[in-house]
Amino acid sequence: MKKIKIAIVGFGNIGSFLFNELKNKIKEIEIKTGKKISIVAISARNINKKRKYKINKKIFYKNPLDIFKKEKIDILFELIGSSDGISKKVVQVALNKKIHVITANKALIAKHGETLSKLAEKNKVNLEFEAAVAGGIPVLRTIKDGLATNKINKVVGILNGTSNYILSEMENTNKSFKEVLAKAQSLGYAETNPKNDLNGNDVLSKIRILSSLSFNTKISKNVCLMDGIENIDLKDIKIASELNLRIKLLGITELLNNKLFERVHPCLVGKETYIGNINGVMN
Repeated sequence: MKKIKIAIVGFGNIGSFLFNELKNKIKEIEIKTGKKISIVAISARNINKKRKYKINKKIFYKNPLDIFKKEKIDILFELIGSSDGISKKVVQVALNKKIHVITANKALIAKHGETLSKLAEKNKVNLEFEAAVAGGIPVLRTIKDGLATNKINKVVGILNGTSNYILSEMENTNKSFKEVLAKAQSLGYAETNPKNDLNGNDVLSKIRILSSLSFNTKISKNVCLMDGIENIDLKDIKIASELNLRIKLLGITELLNNKLFERVHPCLVGKETYIGNINGVMN
């Protein structure tokens, strides 16, 4: 049975969840693929941090670049989250070493997706970033497949689970933004520093990726309208509710007169609409 060796670089909430899912479903995956799956390396900033899952510390690496010196990797999951620095370096090294890369790093793809895709193509390996946008929904694949037979004029979506959870909880519990944010952090729905989730930057990275695929263009670096949810308070939520509306942070991209417009901002949507009923951490 052929062996597939996996490395996970970045071991925060997403990396830990991925590790647990792989461990729990490894036999099922092996039966379906006919290959022996093993996680041979994990990179984390704090090797000694107390974690939910029991992990052999021998496979931990503080410096992710050391993995390439000691292990032969087939698939690398990049989950660090920054657009440059070590995230970019790890992906570049992996692709050049003909290692398939899977990333949930929307900032990296939004900024360097075109260059990295060319590097993957040159080395005849895959660079997959489905999880970078609306993680639980196969939206990128749907757009790619749909382009063969359909013309896309506009894409609108809820693309950040943290902000959607906060807005939903404020409405459901009548609690303040600050209280709900603290709860989201305690549940692991929000990072310790949730700035990019709250100010719209996370959604902007995602909408730029969607825009590039939808309209077959290079990933945009244009200055866009970007407004987050930090200034929304309970009074806004209550007024919207009285009008049978909800506030949602939306990412929007559309072609108007052959010009591309991308924007991120809170919108009023009807409670009875499909998008108005996407609540909690859902995208």
